[in-house]
Amino acid sequence: MENRKTTSAKILILYAAALLIGGCAAPSKTVRITSDPNIAAIYINGLESGITTLTKELAFDQYESFEVVAKKEGYKDGTITIRLEPKDKTDYHIGLEKIEAVSIELVSFESQPTDRGVKLAVIRKPTLAYLEIIERSPNVKSVTRITNNEDKASQIGAPVLSPAEDIMVYRMFTEESKAASYSNIWKTTVGSFGKTRLTYGKWRDLFPSFTPDGRYLVFSSNRTSKNPTLWRIRLDGGGGITNITSTLSEDFSPSVSPNNDIIAYTSNPQDAQEPQIWTIGVNGSLATQLREGEGPNISPDGKKILFARPDKTAGKKQIWVMNIDGSEETQLTQNVDYDTVDPKWSPDGQWIVFSSDEGLDSQKNLNYDVWLMAADGSKKTQLTTNGSRDDSPCWDRDGKFIYFRSNRGGIWNIWRFEPVMP
Repeated sequence: MENRKTTSAKILILYAAALLIGGCAAPSKTVRITSDPNIAAIYINGLESGITTLTKELAFDQYESFEVVAKKEGYKDGTITIRLEPKDKTDYHIGLEKIEAVSIELVSFESQPTDRGVKLAVIRKPTLAYLEIIERSPNVKSVTRITNNEDKASQIGAPVLSPAEDIMVYRMFTEESKAASYSNIWKTTVGSFGKTRLTYGKWRDLFPSFTPDGRYLVFSSNRTSKNPTLWRIRLDGGGGITNITSTLSEDFSPSVSPNNDIIAYTSNPQDAQEPQIWTIGVNGSLATQLREGEGPNISPDGKKILFARPDKTAGKKQIWVMNIDGSEETQLTQNVDYDTVDPKWSPDGQWIVFSSDEGLDSQKNLNYDVWLMAADGSKKTQLTTNGSRDDSPCWDRDGKFIYFRSNRGGIWNIWRFEPVMP
């Protein structure tokens, strides 16, 4: 005879089987999941389950509810919860919110105060990049991307256009770690996405500038000392690299005169409290201190120098102009709320293009855009309005296009447009 325990176990098994045969299986329902926009990836309780529109049977034997997440590139994740009740609810819809902007890091090289005077430092700051690349400004037309960078971590420097041919150079910043970073100079033919490396090595080669014949570049580098000094290299890469300055100062941001006889540059001498504008002969002779300021740009006629300097009251950078010998210093922009930087002459010397954070994006945040004004500071006009950071503008040799750096689209690249002149 079977004992009582064996008999009870058989009865329980037969009872469970009877329940299943009688239709008492775990409760479930078949649902239909849609999304806007369509073709979004669907994850149910963390597991990838297909794309919308998705029809799925959900069994509620182990779960009281199911968390459903819809994912699509360019949109924020959408989430809903599906429960057994009401059983007649089977259609579920997830609306996705489009991502308008993302945060992109900007790496720049700027003079910063230290206990040993002002020093050139690596500055990192977040910038807002709008994914829409369209430019709706009435003062701009024919906006075109010139470089094809697809790496969100890459840092492209300011564009510099040859005065002799359709060649552009820029620096590329590479970071192996927070303690190991370097920058080299690259060149490209305008209209081609191909690029050629001009400088090599794990140095910080920065701020390239063409000589007037387009054959040479003058740039800043720390390749032989901790402090950057000025160097010259042939555009075709031949002939080696020539050192121009060799003091204990930090020398950078050069601009070569149209007669190819003088280089204006920014210098941070030892213990100096502010950056200074100096000039030197192209052969390294007769270094001369002019004024406090930075980022000099010599005019096409060789008579004047544009530069930037903080306002003494508010500390905001403003654009100034002076004669090539440092006389007749004149402030062109005047405000206490916005920075105006990166001034560059037009080829005819009649206009100045620059960048300023005076404009507002769609969220009413201060934002750097490209601006224009006449050589005397009048007719100030905002050119770009995209909402992304647009900076470091310059003209091509014909004065037809303005080139600039931008993070529009979520990646740093160089762009250009044809301005509608005031």
